[in-house]
Amino acid sequence: MRKVDRFLITIPICFTLLVGWFSWSALQTAPQVAAENLRGAGLSIAAAIEQLSTISSGFTSLSRYSTPDIAYFSLVDRQNIVRFHTNSALTGTVSTEYPPPAGSKNGIYEGRKKLGTGEDIYLLQTRIHMDGNDYLLTLALHTYRADQVIRRARTGVLVVALLTFSLWLLTMGLMYLLHRDERRQLEMQRREELARLGEMGAVMAHEIRNPLAGIKGFAQLIETAANMEQACTYAGKIVHQSLRMETLVNDLLAFAREESGERQHTDLSELVRECVTMIRLEADSARVEVIYASHEPMNAPVVSDRIIQLLLNLLKNGLQAMPNGGILRVELENNKSQALIRIGDSGIGIPPENIHHIFEPFWTSRASGTGLGLALCRKVAQEHGGDLTVESVDGVGTTFTVTLPMER
Repeated sequence: MRKVDRFLITIPICFTLLVGWFSWSALQTAPQVAAENLRGAGLSIAAAIEQLSTISSGFTSLSRYSTPDIAYFSLVDRQNIVRFHTNSALTGTVSTEYPPPAGSKNGIYEGRKKLGTGEDIYLLQTRIHMDGNDYLLTLALHTYRADQVIRRARTGVLVVALLTFSLWLLTMGLMYLLHRDERRQLEMQRREELARLGEMGAVMAHEIRNPLAGIKGFAQLIETAANMEQACTYAGKIVHQSLRMETLVNDLLAFAREESGERQHTDLSELVRECVTMIRLEADSARVEVIYASHEPMNAPVVSDRIIQLLLNLLKNGLQAMPNGGILRVELENNKSQALIRIGDSGIGIPPENIHHIFEPFWTSRASGTGLGLALCRKVAQEHGGDLTVESVDGVGTTFTVTLPMER
């Protein structure tokens, strides 16, 4: 599973666990909270009834006492006679509610009861003292307000479930869109690779066909050569065309292969000095002066062969840009955490309309060449975490800058 997928899955999982635990806890504690609210309300009303009966002797004052929570209440004496009932028709009848049933604590019995109307009520029974006598107070309270806590908890669970389901749908939809976009990008990349492969095949067919035609022609001429000297001349032409084909194949292989070899901490100044030494003879024959000042050691983790290949390509490009001779400058600079290698020539420069194309594979402005040299150079630099940039003035010269990360 990709990191993005793991991140997207983690969010709804954490949300589900968190809100699920919270809503489940609220649902579990809701009945207890409702019971405590009913008990508190019942005890408060019982205390108010006892105080009211104490202040005003007799039961007449109780008939005026009422709250929205009371379904009914009654007072029963020790002879099981109902001395007061909010339903006056039951006053004076015999009751079986005294004493409180077994299981009552501290003389208080509480529980839920279903009325004949189907309503659930909260029933509280306790003793109160009035006019020197003990009475059993039976108090029935409506539960719809207290049970609102339970209803809200259930509604909360439902809302959380819907939100969680929506979040999972959103996550799955987002993952689907990301995967679809990724598939499209891969398909586009595959098509681009096929297009490049077709372009590469066309270039190879063109570049190889010309040397093959030359080889075939010179081979036929050898058969009709008048003497050995003429045959040797034709054979040399065949060797030249074969070397041209070999160069093309080597460039293609170098561009196509990924970085090989283990990176080692290498002194870049030594690599640059070695490359300058390699091209000095060719530079002298082309009447090009190579200017390079030795630099202090600069270590960087690189694959030496690939960096040498990069530098030699740039140096040879500089020589080819000065057909009438000139100056080739090679500089090495320590720019904090980066090493800068500049290779500048005083050649013909690059026209402004071409400078944006020089790093494209198979693009070349020369009559001969594969157009892979600079593309390979930039690829090598980027493989090492760096880059290759260019500055050029048409008719004045060109400077390539290789940036490579140094050893920390």
